[in-house]
Amino acid sequence: MADRSAWQSAVESELRALGRELEVPPAGDLTAAVRQRLEGPADRRRRVPAVRTGALRGLAWRVALAVVAAFLVILIATPQGRAVISHVLRFAGVELRQEPAPVRSPGRGVLPGERPTSLAEARHLASFPILVPAVLGQPGAVVVSDRGRVVSLIYRRAPYGLLRLDEFAGRVDQVVFEKFVHFADVTRVEVHGVQYLWIKGPQVLVYITRDGVTATASARLTTGNTLIWGTRQVALRLEGNIGQAAALAIASSAR
Repeated sequence: MADRSAWQSAVESELRALGRELEVPPAGDLTAAVRQRLEGPADRRRRVPAVRTGALRGLAWRVALAVVAAFLVILIATPQGRAVISHVLRFAGVELRQEPAPVRSPGRGVLPGERPTSLAEARHLASFPILVPAVLGQPGAVVVSDRGRVVSLIYRRAPYGLLRLDEFAGRVDQVVFEKFVHFADVTRVEVHGVQYLWIKGPQVLVYITRDGVTATASARLTTGNTLIWGTRQVALRLEGNIGQAAALAIASSAR
């Protein structure tokens, strides 16, 4: 699927083509019509319709707007059109954007105030319950960021290689991460009534601060695939070189 600039260019090209096909009546020479009204008999003058350039132009604009409106209706009615217009999806504290990703700084991005800690201390700092997948067991490392707003469980010796599980408060009124994706790589999955978002392939991930500001230094390319889900209290984001079935098994075992 093309990025945002590509589909914007496509839409603009279509609108320009429509504009070229619209025929706006020319204003013409009004001298003869005015002289005929002035010199002709009164009854004849009443029968000669007035030539209003503004009215003609207004009619042309109404026709143009109607054509554009019809074009937008068709655009919205098709899946391809909806993909062009809707390029933002928010799910469990993560905002997915189908547009060019910001420039990443050299090296791996880090979250504000990121530091290693113990699982016990992380549970003390966080305002949400920290879930640990039984399938993976105790994490090899725990990282707390932004004064406990995000807690990350790191598994370096998992059967699937390096895995990272980010956890944060499951609130619908906040965005904690922005992820720049192609929506063709995003799939909604439901297991036992729980909604998951499965995203294939590495994508650029950026942290959003408490004030809603993008932390540009946090921008990084994720590892492998990503699974996002949440409960009423906590949202979770699992990433790594792992398949969908294994990721769902890990998620369902988180307690």
